[in-house]
Amino acid sequence: MRILTFSLGALRTNTYFCFDESGACVVIDPGMDGEGIAQKLAAKGLSPDYILLTHGHFDHSQGVRALKAATGAKVVVHREDEVMLSDAGKNSAGFYYRGDLSAFPTSSADLVVEEGDVIRAGDMTFTVMHTPGHTPGSVCFLSENTLFCGDTVFAYGYGRYDLWGGDRDALSASLRKIAALESDLKLCPGHGNSASLSRIREQILDFSNELS
Repeated sequence: MRILTFSLGALRTNTYFCFDESGACVVIDPGMDGEGIAQKLAAKGLSPDYILLTHGHFDHSQGVRALKAATGAKVVVHREDEVMLSDAGKNSAGFYYRGDLSAFPTSSADLVVEEGDVIRAGDMTFTVMHTPGHTPGSVCFLSENTLFCGDTVFAYGYGRYDLWGGDRDALSASLRKIAALESDLKLCPGHGNSASLSRIREQILDFSNELS
């Protein structure tokens, strides 16, 4: 699996292109510019099979509608965040649109997932790890030695829990769940740089204790 990372939009959301030698491709968190992402994909000869969402906040999902229209990719989100794709109040779009929620490009899911579900594209597999707290349906996607962890944990901290559906205790438990993973995974977060799980494992546990 090859991974390309783009930090896009006003909040510099990390969008990931994952693809293999067969040409299968998934896009994780298409950020705030679906048309621009579609152009980047086309320039590289890629057409995504799936759009995987780590959670439903607007800065991760705003590009869904345009990208799906351009590529036909299936939209995947956890069951508990599905409502956020069509509810600009719950996905916090008001912060960006200055209260004009009608401007948010709503979308819908083709597939809702739960803990342990597996998405397959070509030779790639993405296993769903439910990590609530930042949002009710926040997930990480585990593929090979990489964990796409959205806004649950960053190289420098963890996601906020004071927006719709946030839960401090759930986030603390989710951080412990990630820290308990035995493999030395590469963490690919929703914002900022990647990190090695082995390098920041103790830091993640400190974050969890801070929230407890």
